Amino acid sequence: MINSKAFMKASLFGLSLAALSLNQTAQAVGNWGTYSAILWNTPSEYFTTDDWQLFEETLHNTLDGSADGQAKAWSNPASKASGEFTVLKSVRRSDRDCREVKIIASAGGLRRVTGIAFCREDDGNWMAIPGKGRK
Repeated sequence: MINSKAFMKASLFGLSLAALSLNQTAQAVGNWGTYSAILWNTPSEYFTTDDWQLFEETLHNTLDGSADGQAKAWSNPASKASGEFTVLKSVRRSDRDCREVKIIASAGGLRRVTGIAFCREDDGNWMAIPGKGRK
């Protein structure tokens, strides 16, 4: 399972990614990798718990079932946060299914666009691949 807070904070904006390092801001990392990020002026700073839940559900749905080029959006009217995931390309790498995903997030008057690649592990979970698919 992907830890959405860590994913968003570590990958959404590609700010000072440092492999194999955690800090208080990054929190737990889940199965997709270990990163930390120096964060400021990013939409994720304004995400509520409900925003993170919507983010994670939509990400899982996108990785598990969206066709290439298909966008899946989420929004929280209560917080006015929103986002969208689009699979840009599905490929096989080292005998694993991988998907490059474009990520758009908006909250607190900020909007960011980036991307990251994920590959499915033997246990069925998706692992973010550092340095791959960032747009």
